[in-house]
Amino acid sequence: MWARLSGTEKKLQAGHFYVPENLNSVQLATFLSQAKPAEINVTLIEGWDNYQITEQLANSLDLNRRIMDSLCADSGFCNSFGIDKNNLIGYLLPDTYAFHKGFTETEVLSVLVNRTLSVFAQDSVKRAVEAINYSRDQILTLASIVEGEAIFDDERATIAAVYLNRLKKGMRLQADPTIQYIIDGPPRRLLYKDLEIDSPYNTYKYYGLPPGPINNPGLKSILATIFAEKVKYLYFVARGDGRHTFSNTLKEHNRAKLAFDKIRRDVRRQR
Repeated sequence: MWARLSGTEKKLQAGHFYVPENLNSVQLATFLSQAKPAEINVTLIEGWDNYQITEQLANSLDLNRRIMDSLCADSGFCNSFGIDKNNLIGYLLPDTYAFHKGFTETEVLSVLVNRTLSVFAQDSVKRAVEAINYSRDQILTLASIVEGEAIFDDERATIAAVYLNRLKKGMRLQADPTIQYIIDGPPRRLLYKDLEIDSPYNTYKYYGLPPGPINNPGLKSILATIFAEKVKYLYFVARGDGRHTFSNTLKEHNRAKLAFDKIRRDVRRQR
């Protein structure tokens, strides 16, 4: 009655709100005429696959995960964004998002995809992409491999450069993350038999890029791939502390591998 008589009724906001306790009717009506809908923050981690992302979204926003999984594998939904694929992997940009209560499954996924597409809409990115002569999907594919390799941000552009150099020379990528993608279970140390798996994603067996992204890369990996370092490295190997040793020649690379193998043996002995 007070809201109607005071004219506040027409100012009441729709949405989901965090309302202070112990408000009387007048205070409540005033609050709802001025408050902004509450936001729910959702953090999606770089390198997650579609299922990890839809699980986090469903749990945080009380959405139907099955619907989102279905949309992610719907060619019609992909095509509605101009993506000529039947899966959105690589296009769900990980970040921290603020959503209002009431977003639908379609709307939430659209926000993530449009964030990815907006990266490629920037003029500087367009020029760089044209210079390296790779499609958007190829860049996201390589960025997903960089995401799987890099731990430290300052190495991303160098790792991307190594793979681009190998592609230019017609060398196989021999990227471990692509093998992890095709074997079941959590990441583990790869075995020689794993490198023989017959899959188009096996970059030890087949030349060129795999058919598509192996995860959803973050913005840093995407930009590191587009603006890769101008270096001549063709090889890199882990050195035991999360970083890598980069080499120009196979001889240098083999020395670095021997050094890492020694570190690994020392760790095993200590254990």
